Amino acid sequence: MTRYFLDTAPLVGVTFLHDLWRDEAERLFETDNSLYTSRAVIYEYCNRTSNNSLESTEVSWGSCEGLFGEKFSNIRVTQTNLDIKLRSYGDEELDIETLVDEFVSVTGIEEEVYPQRLIRDIIRPNIREFLQREIGGQTVTQKVARRAIDVLCDTIMHDALETRDRLQNRVTWGPSNSWSEGERNRRLGFVNGYRDKMILCDAAHQRNRNLIEKLVTADKSHMYENRGRIDTVLGLPVVYIKDEFAEPDLPSGD
Repeated sequence: MTRYFLDTAPLVGVTFLHDLWRDEAERLFETDNSLYTSRAVIYEYCNRTSNNSLESTEVSWGSCEGLFGEKFSNIRVTQTNLDIKLRSYGDEELDIETLVDEFVSVTGIEEEVYPQRLIRDIIRPNIREFLQREIGGQTVTQKVARRAIDVLCDTIMHDALETRDRLQNRVTWGPSNSWSEGERNRRLGFVNGYRDKMILCDAAHQRNRNLIEKLVTADKSHMYENRGRIDTVLGLPVVYIKDEFAEPDLPSGD
């Protein structure tokens, strides 16, 4: 059994059906591995706003801000906008693939995920599978389509709230590092972002206390690409979620 420190991406991935890291995050959480995180990660996950800071905020699992709040609010708006948009379709214009197209378009996923093939290979299949299961053998009329999309959005929001509440029982909130900002910058000057440095130092602190063995991230540009230097400086192995938890017998890809 491995003890993992979780960056923000696995938490968001397991929370939202339409997230890029959904499949790998679910496989991670279905294991018996011990999972840890820190205050800085929980702040990013569900507490951060444009008006607060990590230092000044009372961080909790129960907040609806941060990345959680952004994705949750997006689905709520998407639900309304899709219902309006689907009213403009005739029954003969609708099929499941059209619904998948509209969901991806209205949520803005196409503007957030690169390369685009990741949407095709990962996100679209999850949405398609849900809609196929929900619609079953019915003809995709406007009424059926609107109801299916409504159920999809309701399910995403309901499951997100339930998952966020369950995370505090599945993931241990470990201790944070006590380094000064100057010390973090001196050691990790090659890592961009104050919060990334804080998260890495928290994970290293927990590894030094023998709580965790590896950090799991989806941040390929800052954390994973610098994994060699991070391990040298902090003694912290960094693994990429798609490599560590790819579906068995399938290549992990980028």
